[in-house]
Amino acid sequence: MKLLAVSLLAASSLWSGARAEGAEHRHLTVVPAGPVETVFDWSRDACVKSHVPDASARAFRNANGEVNLIASHNDNRALVGSSLDNVRPRCQVLYEGKRSARLADFDDLSWIGGIYTRDGRTVHALAHTELRGERTPGQCPAGRYSSCLLNTVTALISRDGGHSFQPAGKGRPPVVATLPYSFPTDRKARVGYANPSNIIEHDGWFYAFIFADGYRDQRRGNCLIRTKDLDDPFSWRAWNGADFSVNFVDPFREQGMDARAHVCAPVAPNVIGRMIGGIVKQRESGTLITVFGDKRRGADGHWVEGIFTSTSSDLLTWTEPSLVMGAQLLWDKSCEEPNAYFYPALIDPNAQTLSFEDFGASGFLYLTRYQLKDCKVTWDRDLVRVPVTVKTVPLQ
Repeated sequence: MKLLAVSLLAASSLWSGARAEGAEHRHLTVVPAGPVETVFDWSRDACVKSHVPDASARAFRNANGEVNLIASHNDNRALVGSSLDNVRPRCQVLYEGKRSARLADFDDLSWIGGIYTRDGRTVHALAHTELRGERTPGQCPAGRYSSCLLNTVTALISRDGGHSFQPAGKGRPPVVATLPYSFPTDRKARVGYANPSNIIEHDGWFYAFIFADGYRDQRRGNCLIRTKDLDDPFSWRAWNGADFSVNFVDPFREQGMDARAHVCAPVAPNVIGRMIGGIVKQRESGTLITVFGDKRRGADGHWVEGIFTSTSSDLLTWTEPSLVMGAQLLWDKSCEEPNAYFYPALIDPNAQTLSFEDFGASGFLYLTRYQLKDCKVTWDRDLVRVPVTVKTVPLQ
């Protein structure tokens, strides 16, 4: 797949209109600044067959000065080094769910998603946790993976600088987000909340995005959640369109609630309709930048597929997306290209925060590259990165 490097001028002409939904700040775009670099080559670096980048890359520096880069499958592992430029695979499993067939345990398969640490010793994580109903007798009549998949978000914690993680909280499963219905069987595809972004601090709160599939009262789109207490997995609240008052409830333990009060209102669904891969705060301006894969119609009427960014000052209003680079995305793979791409994230090796939540004038766009075989996805997946720079576009 030839990656299409889009210049600042081209990006500006493809996507007209710098403002969206009242955003008031300098509009920034992210543009490629060099060729693709391979960070992890599955055929060379994998510790086991399932050791693949299967989530957006997250980085943090621990108290020993080690940089940990996590972009793993449900047998979560890290790449470790003194900097992002020299991380190497560490085969130790950081965390793996217990594959519990008792769905109320919320402990089936988990992928480490959002990461945050204040001191490099205690590391908080949001996990994409899949509950596989087809593995529980009598739970899901459809008996198939997608039709029986309930996505949830749970909280993990490490107290040893990220060497190992455990479920956070005590006394009950650390559920951050799940649908307010008993296990849904009246659907043909996955439902729930999935793929948490990285965690970012903004105005005294910790924020993250999670992606919701449309189901009953829950509309499809990116849900914005926040908390002031990362130590309490039950303190996260979601945006309801007016304020952050939505608390997600555990339907295995709570009954009789009004489900409409426990689902989120997607943020800027007409601007960002696809899963957000990550968020960073630009150091110079304080502007927030999000990155995601999409297929959008340009000003000339042609469809362009690839990786896009959008900017915000408050995480609620977002500018019209700008194309970073063209790429065939995983969900639109064809037989015409040998590779597909997904799970974008922006990371600056020179970040000043331990959780790499800030971004300067340049850094990298991290992606998973799928080596397709006969148009199909295999285990052969690499973690790659593209050098990028941040440019300011004058508002019209």
